[in-house]
Amino acid sequence: MKYQVGIIDDDESKITQLLTFIKLALNDEEGNLIKEKYRNIELEPFKIPLEKTVEKMVDAVCNLKPHALVVDFKLSSQKNISYSGIEIAQAIDKKLRGFPLFMLTSYQDDLYVQECFDVYQVFDFERYINDEKERVEINSKIIEQIKKYNATLQMWQEELKQLISEVGKTAEIDERIIELDSLLENSIDGNSALTPKIKRELGAANRIQELIEKIDILIKR
Repeated sequence: MKYQVGIIDDDESKITQLLTFIKLALNDEEGNLIKEKYRNIELEPFKIPLEKTVEKMVDAVCNLKPHALVVDFKLSSQKNISYSGIEIAQAIDKKLRGFPLFMLTSYQDDLYVQECFDVYQVFDFERYINDEKERVEINSKIIEQIKKYNATLQMWQEELKQLISEVGKTAEIDERIIELDSLLENSIDGNSALTPKIKRELGAANRIQELIEKIDILIKR
């Protein structure tokens, strides 16, 4: 199993090191496996170029479809952008609920004070690069978060499949179907999900047809 990990940073030297150490996954620098349970899993890191706005960064991430993201907290050396890494992470987290995001920083106190992210999702660059045990631990977390997110998507898919035949029975069922449809539509293409407000205004026949089409997409994935 291969998982792609997108890297968002403004320091090319750090990106190069991250590309190397994420690719090692759960192996030591000689290529020897450290954790047997991950024998069949590979991490494929790649750089995501910076865009001019947060919105364009979110679009880029959705188009590239990584399985997880590592985002530099500050992005402080780029003078032509007006956003931070935490702003990117928050925007993606809002769009793709539960998506695996990890903040890269040497300023953990800043993150904790602002309560921006769970400690589990934050790691220190220097410790990650210089401490093999720390690297293996972080890479394990990346893999586990990807697996957790995929399991959540599968759960949403199964629930939507079960509820689709009950469209119109109750307002609660219809609301849940609309919510699940929006969540899954974002996970499919990251861009084209209709808002719940628009979907409520659609005629019943059109809405059912749209949902059937989404089910077809999910089945073919």
